[in-house]
Amino acid sequence: MLSSFSRLIVKIWVKFTSKLFYKMVLIYSILTLLPLMLVIGLFYNRSNHILESNITAAKKQSLVEMMDKIDSNLRNVEQIAMSIQKDPLILKTLMDDYVQFDQRQLDAETSLRIKERMASLIEANTLIDAVYLENRSHNVYYVDSEFKFESNLALGALAHKKPGFFLWASFPDHQRIVGAIEIIDPYLDRRLGILAVMLKPERVAQMYSTYDSQNFYLMNANKLILSTSDPDRISTRFHYPSDKSMIVLERNSDYSGLKYVSLFSSQVFNRELDNLVQFALLITAITWVIVLVLTVFILRHVTKPLMKLNRLMIKAKKEVYETFEDIRTNDEVGRLCASFNDLIIEIRDLIQTVYKVELLNKEAELKTLRAQINPHFLYNTLESINVFAKHAGATAVSEMIHLLAAIFRFSISPGNDFVYLHKEIELITYYLQLFKYRYGDKFQWSIDVSEELLLVSVPRFILQPIVENAIIHGIDQLPGPGTISVRAYELDYDLILEVEDNGPGIQAGNHNGFGIGMSHVARRLQLIYGERYGLTTEPALPNGTIMRLRLPIAFSKEDDTHENHRS
Repeated sequence: MLSSFSRLIVKIWVKFTSKLFYKMVLIYSILTLLPLMLVIGLFYNRSNHILESNITAAKKQSLVEMMDKIDSNLRNVEQIAMSIQKDPLILKTLMDDYVQFDQRQLDAETSLRIKERMASLIEANTLIDAVYLENRSHNVYYVDSEFKFESNLALGALAHKKPGFFLWASFPDHQRIVGAIEIIDPYLDRRLGILAVMLKPERVAQMYSTYDSQNFYLMNANKLILSTSDPDRISTRFHYPSDKSMIVLERNSDYSGLKYVSLFSSQVFNRELDNLVQFALLITAITWVIVLVLTVFILRHVTKPLMKLNRLMIKAKKEVYETFEDIRTNDEVGRLCASFNDLIIEIRDLIQTVYKVELLNKEAELKTLRAQINPHFLYNTLESINVFAKHAGATAVSEMIHLLAAIFRFSISPGNDFVYLHKEIELITYYLQLFKYRYGDKFQWSIDVSEELLLVSVPRFILQPIVENAIIHGIDQLPGPGTISVRAYELDYDLILEVEDNGPGIQAGNHNGFGIGMSHVARRLQLIYGERYGLTTEPALPNGTIMRLRLPIAFSKEDDTHENHRS
């Protein structure tokens, strides 16, 4: 199903892009939309940055104000604790307890008076949840027995750090914020006990409930949460959110030592901005529609003559030559139509003159080709002479004709321009055997080719002109015996073919005087493989010439076996 849909999309796209009109409409639409979208994108990013900076600054200021508000309420609690610390009844009771250090039980009446006194002092402050007074004997006067402090030892140690000062704890007790103060005898400067205060968590949360934040935390310096809107998060560690859209604001209170942390999402920046972007997109869509309608109207006027010209060119391809009538413009399109008309008129003239002359020339050329010698006829004729020589007893003549026929058969055999190296070696073997009959004992030859190189692909007839040159300009010039050596080997990943003779020798590197065959070989190799490859010559020792061919090693997959081709 998906494949069919993909093919349909491709088909529609090909049909759409095959029309110049559609292409220009698409281009004009893109050129209209891109600047508008770029402006909207820049506007969005810039506005978002400005809003983020402004809102963040406002949030920071609100956090400072909220911190001041909470600190103010905490100071009120501190003032109540200080008033309890200095209350005469409480001081007298604690001093009496100090004298009676070994007393194990509190006097019920005294305990009741202390509770009533402390209750009256904290009655006006709804933030306080529980208060307890501990004497030197660690006996406790409770205001509310519902909550018994779990951390009395820690609170005592906290208050003892600064005797006479109220300190807020960096740990919760019953998931509540607590503070403590050590009560000191104002006359004898001795420790009488401690006063601990526990705050109501819901009342603490109400203090920052009006703050515009997704999450608000009161925590100590080690990020232990002391208060938040979610009770389950109290007494847990605060972890910074992994969501990059969340922004964290922090402030440290110089008064309480607590850390105030606010979280809010950056998406709040985009509420007003989204409305502006939606309006901008609407304006963009309306603008694009208007531009599209104008584009279609204008392009119809521009492309109409081009479409007509295209139809006339299709007819001309089918040899129906019509001119463009009623050219109304003098712009590039009008001049193109006029040039087309000139071309059509010229083609009509050419059909009447040049084309007919070419037909006559082709007929004459065909007649000339028919008069040339058929190569297959020559090959068959040589075979007939060979049979006749065998019957006449001329064995040497028969063998020479056989070798010549084999060479000729190789030259007319079907195939491409490249053959395996062993086919070239086979050809020059026939060629050298043929000359052996001519020179007799005066001529010797050898071939040394590695077996792994026999299937290397080489151009056809690349060795025969070299061997022929070695015989004509080398062996034929000697008064005594002559030798030709043919070698093939690999050097630096290239194939090296060498033909060495012991003739009179030539000047190194000079192969221009060897005739058309040698020059053709050198030029042919460079055309096929590049200037790095070709033919070089150098003197042989003690005398003679080495002609060296360099070409890359390539293994062809082409089958080089050919059947005898006879007509």
